[in-house]
Amino acid sequence: MLDTRSVCFYFLIGLLRVFLSDVAQGCENVPIPCVNAVDDEDCPSDYQYVSENCQTSTMNTDGIITRLKRCSCSDDCSSSNCLCGQLSIRCWYDKNQRLLQDFNQTEPPLIFECNSACSCSQTCNNRVVQAGIKVRLQLYRTPNMGWGVRALQDIPQGSFICEYVGELISDAEADDRENDSYMFDLDNKDGEVYCIDGRYYGNISRFINHLCESNVFPLRVFMLHQDLRFPRIAIFNAFNVGFKRFWDIKSKYFSCQCGSEKCKHSAEIKKRFLFLSNQTNNEGIYSIYCK
Repeated sequence: MLDTRSVCFYFLIGLLRVFLSDVAQGCENVPIPCVNAVDDEDCPSDYQYVSENCQTSTMNTDGIITRLKRCSCSDDCSSSNCLCGQLSIRCWYDKNQRLLQDFNQTEPPLIFECNSACSCSQTCNNRVVQAGIKVRLQLYRTPNMGWGVRALQDIPQGSFICEYVGELISDAEADDRENDSYMFDLDNKDGEVYCIDGRYYGNISRFINHLCESNVFPLRVFMLHQDLRFPRIAIFNAFNVGFKRFWDIKSKYFSCQCGSEKCKHSAEIKKRFLFLSNQTNNEGIYSIYCK
């Protein structure tokens, strides 16, 4: 999906207001500018930019280095002998540090990148997410979806874009918070459940909008530790289309503004869903889950 407004950006630069040259304030590898050519809204300032997940209460992550499973590779960790790759079924990154073409993005495996206990090089193929943001992104004002994120370069399929970063909280605390718009469930099937809340602490990913035909997808990745309760959420490019970034995540019902012909939350679908729900639920509280 090519966003023609992004292409015109280079020719209509005089019409844009650049609020900040870098919303990350040097926290990322590349600056992330904020621009607005739509209205008088200032650059968002109701959150604290962080480049890694933070904790406002003790989570007790198991990060003891002696417990880390690690490889002893002397090559680029692309062989089947790499123990970290074996933990992920195989090493899913190619020599360009992109996901392999046969990667299953519908039911993706957990990704275990090489860690500080490994013998391999810091530049091996299996250290992608931990290397941080490398693509040029921009925070911009959209006509009907608030703030959004677009890329200022073409991003090949399978490339890492950014990590979903925020405040690590328990599932119980997540239930107590009124605004769940920025919540990402970590979905631990074997025990305690935690969430990442990007409402008060977050990075550029908190501005990625919903689209029923998403062009990015999240992966659960482990780097500094292998505590299955606390995966890092890495966002990868699903299709070889430049510029606008959207994703399709599990969420409660909302008024979708994606404009896609395949929109799953159109007004007609909403009417039908509410009619059927009213036949079986008197409370009038309903949830829709995106794929």
